Amino acid sequence: MEAEQHKGFAKITQYIFCFVVGSFIGWLYEIAMGFIVWKQYMDRGILHLPLCPIYGFGAFVIMAFLGKRRSLPVIFLYGVVISTAVELGASYVIEWIAGQQLWDYSHWPLHFFQGRISLPSSIFFGIFSMLVIGIVYPWIEKWIGKMPVGAAVLLDMIIVAAVAVDAANIFLR
Repeated sequence: MEAEQHKGFAKITQYIFCFVVGSFIGWLYEIAMGFIVWKQYMDRGILHLPLCPIYGFGAFVIMAFLGKRRSLPVIFLYGVVISTAVELGASYVIEWIAGQQLWDYSHWPLHFFQGRISLPSSIFFGIFSMLVIGIVYPWIEKWIGKMPVGAAVLLDMIIVAAVAVDAANIFLR
């Protein structure tokens, strides 16, 4: 019973960590793109924490669908399709909730749906998916497997509380 409970907590912790690591990598990507495209620092995250939740959600979805490793071309293709669908759906949901479109690829080549998605960004998401499945997920799985259940639960609670408080602070203004 205790081993099954540990596996359940470990899986929840893996998902939470995948979300946070994916959100942080996405935040770094957005910062890098600000320097590359606009030649300046631009914090494109919506939270105060250095996280872009859309990337974390995408990483979570990719991990949930592709957690069992497959060949890199399969991961890439699924990553392109799943991440692009998540990005497109999220753009409409965010615009509906926040009343604004947070990203616009209309100045990028091969953009679609009023600049909500583009082929270059989708290719990046395919590469990001290979990174998540090939490097991030195995590292998280190994690291979480070594944690005592109590520590994993405590860490989950701290992470979820920090992100929730930050999000509430932003959205409840």
